[in-house]
Amino acid sequence: MNFTAPKNFKRGRLIANKYTVTDLLIAGAGVGAALFLEILFLTTAVSESVAANLIKAVIFMLPAMIGLLFVIPLGIYHNVFTLLLLLLGKLKKPKYYIWKGIESNVYQRQKKESSEKGAQV
Repeated sequence: MNFTAPKNFKRGRLIANKYTVTDLLIAGAGVGAALFLEILFLTTAVSESVAANLIKAVIFMLPAMIGLLFVIPLGIYHNVFTLLLLLLGKLKKPKYYIWKGIESNVYQRQKKESSEKGAQV
């Protein structure tokens, strides 16, 4: 697939030439939630084992990792979040199968010719 657009096509509409406001809100919400959970974890992690603390620390970092994963640039789709929205829209859209084309035109022409022959006789 080849798109012919100037190199600076979206530079005026993006923040730091990469992100939209929605992208920054998603990433910021994920990082903010992870930061809150890590601060909460650090204040209560005194009495548990090291392995349990490590597992909780990784689990509490998941919102930040998921939020940042959504805003990774991804070629023509802008980022992963936009690609997921397009795929979701494609899945939700009803699929119409139109059976027309050569077969339909041939059928219509044969029907028309047979009706003309019947009228001539």
